[in-house]
Amino acid sequence: MTEKRIEQLADFFYSSNSSKDIPLRISCSTGRYTGIDLDREEFISLFIILNQSEDLKKDLTDFLERHHE
Repeated sequence: MTEKRIEQLADFFYSSNSSKDIPLRISCSTGRYTGIDLDREEFISLFIILNQSEDLKKDLTDFLERHHE
Protein backbone atom coordinates (compact mmCIF):
# COMPACT_ATOMS: atom_id res chain seq x y z
CA MET A 1 0.00 0.00 0.00
CA THR A 2 1.41 3.39 -0.87
CA GLU A 3 1.58 6.33 1.51
CA LYS A 4 -0.79 8.14 -0.86
CA ARG A 5 -3.35 5.34 -0.39
CA ILE A 6 -2.88 5.48 3.39
CA GLU A 7 -3.56 9.24 3.25
CA GLN A 8 -6.71 8.58 1.18
CA LEU A 9 -7.93 6.08 3.77
CA ALA A 10 -7.24 8.56 6.57
CA ASP A 11 -9.13 11.25 4.66
CA PHE A 12 -12.13 8.91 4.45
CA PHE A 13 -12.08 7.59 8.03
CA TYR A 14 -11.64 11.06 9.55
CA SER A 15 -13.91 13.04 7.25
CA SER A 16 -16.89 12.90 9.61
CA ASN A 17 -17.94 11.93 13.13
CA SER A 18 -21.28 10.61 11.88
CA SER A 19 -21.87 6.87 11.67
CA LYS A 20 -24.12 7.60 8.70
CA ASP A 21 -21.07 8.87 6.80
CA ILE A 22 -18.38 6.60 8.27
CA PRO A 23 -19.79 3.21 9.30
CA LEU A 24 -16.76 2.21 11.39
CA ARG A 25 -13.48 3.42 12.84
CA ILE A 26 -10.33 1.53 13.71
CA SER A 27 -9.01 1.47 17.25
CA CYS A 28 -6.30 -0.55 18.97
CA SER A 29 -6.84 -3.04 21.76
CA THR A 30 -3.81 -3.36 24.00
CA GLY A 31 -5.15 -5.79 26.55
CA ARG A 32 -8.29 -7.21 28.02
CA TYR A 33 -9.90 -3.94 29.01
CA THR A 34 -7.56 -1.37 27.57
CA GLY A 35 -7.37 0.22 24.21
CA ILE A 36 -6.85 3.44 22.36
CA ASP A 37 -8.78 5.40 19.80
CA LEU A 38 -6.61 6.69 17.01
CA ASP A 39 -6.64 10.20 15.67
CA ARG A 40 -5.90 10.83 12.00
CA GLU A 41 -2.14 11.16 12.40
CA GLU A 42 -1.92 8.05 14.59
CA PHE A 43 -3.93 6.13 12.01
CA ILE A 44 -1.44 7.14 9.31
CA SER A 45 1.54 6.25 11.53
CA LEU A 46 0.07 2.85 12.35
CA PHE A 47 -0.64 1.97 8.73
CA ILE A 48 2.83 3.05 7.64
CA ILE A 49 4.23 0.72 10.30
CA LEU A 50 1.97 -2.13 9.17
CA ASN A 51 3.03 -1.52 5.59
CA GLN A 52 6.78 -1.09 6.05
CA SER A 53 7.91 -2.66 9.31
CA GLU A 54 10.63 -5.26 9.39
CA ASP A 55 10.31 -5.71 13.17
CA LEU A 56 6.59 -5.40 13.80
CA LYS A 57 6.66 -6.13 17.53
CA LYS A 58 9.30 -3.45 18.21
CA ASP A 59 7.70 -0.89 15.90
CA LEU A 60 4.24 -1.38 17.41
CA THR A 61 5.64 -1.16 20.94
CA ASP A 62 7.44 2.07 19.99
CA PHE A 63 4.22 3.38 18.42
CA LEU A 64 2.27 2.81 21.63
CA GLU A 65 4.97 4.39 23.75
CA ARG A 66 5.17 7.46 21.50
CA HIS A 67 1.45 8.08 21.24
CA HIS A 68 -0.01 6.88 24.51
CA GLU A 69 2.33 7.20 27.46
